[in-house]
Amino acid sequence: MAGDLRLSIAVLDHGQWDALKDGRVTPEGVELEHIDVDRPPMIYRRMVRGLEFDVAEVAITTYLCAKSFDIPITALPVFSNRDLTMAEIVVNAGSGIERPKDLEGKRVGMRSYTVTNNTQARALLRSEFGVDTDSVRWVVTEDAHVAQYKEPSNVEFAPEGRTLEEMLEAGEIDAGIQLRSKPGGGIRLLLTQEERDAAALSFYKRTGVYPIGHLMTVKDEVLDANPWVAAALFRAFAASKDRYVAGLDALLSPGARDLQSIRNRGIVGGDPLPFGLARNRTAMEGMVAMDVGQKIIPRALDVDGLFAAGTHDLE
Repeated sequence: MAGDLRLSIAVLDHGQWDALKDGRVTPEGVELEHIDVDRPPMIYRRMVRGLEFDVAEVAITTYLCAKSFDIPITALPVFSNRDLTMAEIVVNAGSGIERPKDLEGKRVGMRSYTVTNNTQARALLRSEFGVDTDSVRWVVTEDAHVAQYKEPSNVEFAPEGRTLEEMLEAGEIDAGIQLRSKPGGGIRLLLTQEERDAAALSFYKRTGVYPIGHLMTVKDEVLDANPWVAAALFRAFAASKDRYVAGLDALLSPGARDLQSIRNRGIVGGDPLPFGLARNRTAMEGMVAMDVGQKIIPRALDVDGLFAAGTHDLE
């Protein structure tokens, strides 16, 4: 390692990466060039379509889909955006939907079929409320980040120029997940925040799956040329995260993600953002199963093979 290896990196604006961004933590032998991306989901898209960054935070469903198409990126067991709740679902009051089961046979809008939060919401609708999610007609406005992916037959694209919010108001779709529509007038919540939290908590307690939102990925060409870099990056990410977790209670104005971490800490009994494969194997297996069940990946992927050599035993 003569001199520092310079790597471009794109991550979301999470507090656990602050020490890495401001230089309080640096990976041994690596100089990071942080790239700002205005719309965070474009980090995922640019990574899996154009390999534009050496290191990038990627939504887990996008990553699993990318690996199923042999896109040359590999993950580190560095996880972020853990969430023990369920995405908000709104319904048109004239749709006849009174309970989750009533979604069967209906048209439900969402930004993209492969958005991780949508994947988790569908999994909870099935496991906690008994909804046959295959009978739902999912209406989307965006394709998957992975260009090679083709949506299942019960997914359709909204007409060009129409928003899902407009379609919900007009009754052209019956419900929506994670829309900008707010309750009022002809729009109402299907489940309260308390009901959504209870469903997510029930799933976690029964399965042990602590849902993963994002993980860190590295281009294979970087790892092939510099096998040592995976462990160096892991340790730096872990050091940055540990600083963040240690300071959670001292935050003067905690944001939504900070409050989420504080809440999760009480539920999982310790670190709300655990790293390492050993501590996250059950969660990874659960996320893979969700994606297989929803036809996002064609078959189960070997969890060990999803992570860079030299990182499997790191904690």
